[in-house]
This record gives sequence, C-alpha cells and structure tokens, in this order.
Amino acid sequence: MPIATFIPRILLRQLGFSALYHYAPLEALEGIVTRVTGRPGDWTDCELRLTASPGWSWAGKRLFRDYSVLDFELKLKERGVYTYFFGGLPSRWGLYKNLNLSKAKPIEEQGWGAVRVPLEEVLARYAGPIFYRADDAAVVIRGGYEGPGAVHPLPIKGRRG
Repeated sequence: MPIATFIPRILLRQLGFSALYHYAPLEALEGIVTRVTGRPGDWTDCELRLTASPGWSWAGKRLFRDYSVLDFELKLKERGVYTYFFGGLPSRWGLYKNLNLSKAKPIEEQGWGAVRVPLEEVLARYAGPIFYRADDAAVVIRGGYEGPGAVHPLPIKGRRG
C-alpha cells in the first residue's frame, strides 16, 4: 500500500500543482463554507474551514486509517488527525481509490462536492509538515485548514438569494 511521506515545500511546488482539491459529501459542504466572498457560479469563492479527521472512512467499503501517512511525530495531540487533498484535479484512480467515485459522471450526482484551495494559500497558512502520496497525488497536512478557497457546488445555505 502506498503511503504519504514527508515532502519539502520546494519539491511540492516543483510538482506544479496550482491548487489542491478536497472532496466531501454534499451535506458536509454547508459546515465547510464559513462565508461566501464571491458571486455564486460553477466555483464560488468562500472562506473555508476544513476540519481534520482521523484519516479513516467507510467510503467505498474501505477502511482508511492514519497508517497511510508516515509521520514520525508521536507526541502531538493531533497525531493521526489529517486533512487530505488531491494535488490538482484528481485522476480517475485517485477518485476511485479514495472515495469510490467515478469520473464518468459529475461528482454532485454522486453525492459529493469539492473544495479548491490555491497551493500557495495552504503553504502560507500552514506551518507544519506536508506529506505526499505519489500514486494518487494526495497531499496531506496535520490538522485542518482555514482560509480562502472555492467550493463546487455552493451549498444551499451559502447561496445568496
């Protein structure tokens, strides 16, 4: 099983990702968007709060735990609590492996939405180590992310009328 390992920031930049993408069930988007800052559209600019998880889920009848991240820090309270992104738009393999989603139809028809965060915003707002898993271009950070980004689709609560 491929695991995410530490990657220096300069090497992450050299991979050429302009944005990181985090996928979440549609019902979770309402809690991720803290404030709409742009006009509603295909991607709507927002202030976001991504809360870290212990790295496991039942998505696709798979059980993921934090053993998918090679993190040697054992003393942290947030040990094993990570936020996962795709570096750039996810591949067919990345969507299937992690979320059991198909690229053949829109993600919202499959009950999911996406958050897009510029890579430089994550690097500016997050001081901890960054981990990378090459087989699916997963970028992993300890803890959560709060800051600007965009969401697709905009949850009903966040729509301006």
